[in-house]
Amino acid sequence: MTGNGSTANPYVVSATGTTDCEAIQDCVGAALGPGLVYNDAGNQIRARISGDAGNAMVFGGDGGLYAAGGGGGGGGLTTVAVQDTPCINLGGLGTVPQPLTATPTLNPAVGNLLACTATGLQVLLTVGACGLQGAGTAASPLAAKVSAWPYACPVDANAGAVYCDSTGALRSEPRGKAEYFTTSANQTYANVAVPATTATGGATIETRSLSVTNPDACRPALAITMTELDVDFIIPAGGRAGMFMYGDETYRFENRGSATVSNVHTQTTKVVGNTIIPPGGTQNIDLVIGLGFGLGGATYNRIQSFIRAVLIAL
Repeated sequence: MTGNGSTANPYVVSATGTTDCEAIQDCVGAALGPGLVYNDAGNQIRARISGDAGNAMVFGGDGGLYAAGGGGGGGGLTTVAVQDTPCINLGGLGTVPQPLTATPTLNPAVGNLLACTATGLQVLLTVGACGLQGAGTAASPLAAKVSAWPYACPVDANAGAVYCDSTGALRSEPRGKAEYFTTSANQTYANVAVPATTATGGATIETRSLSVTNPDACRPALAITMTELDVDFIIPAGGRAGMFMYGDETYRFENRGSATVSNVHTQTTKVVGNTIIPPGGTQNIDLVIGLGFGLGGATYNRIQSFIRAVLIAL
């Protein structure tokens, strides 16, 4: 091209040295970047579609680039990255052939009431189950099925409590427990002199014991104790003897006759109800045996005793 484009010196285009179209195509094709490809034989510059796995891009019917699942005109996502959570399982590619899906993950543990139904998630409650009333709805909420309080005393101050155990079951307060214990002894002696003391309680001869264990691991127990004592005395004329339990004189005999009385005795009973045994505890209940008022050569040759205890824990 010569000239400067003026009237006096117009532009003149000369065909001499002109580069042909093939040379221009080859030059442009050599400068293509990623995403384009040059077909020298077909004299075409086209989009380059990746051969990597999962690529959904193709040439559409109108010759344009096409990826399934787009909204039309502007293309769309060819894949969607998904990640599951402990409660939702996601699937699909977000395309028309493979739309996104979301499935709830239900805990398979026994007792799980949550289920996926045709109309959505639902807690499958059994209406009318023992101990429950209501349908589990806002209009009919679940509630404990209880009876009316039939007593004159106020329920708040007198009713027992209900508890939940480690398995989720409702439990009442511990059941009341009772236990019976007994021991006896019948010992003979070689005519031992009855102590002459007149002091209250006499002289302690023996202390016999009954071991009791509270069967209730939760509450203390009251031990109602019954003791029996029987002593055989030999009392010459003008003689005297007495016996004691827990310091209390329960029997005294005085011989006002002219001959010795052999093996005179009587059996006495005493009830004691003030022993408290701690929960699960073991304790001895003692019977303190005393003799006194010995006079005129009185002796004893046998002591028989019983200790009985009823333990009550409520």
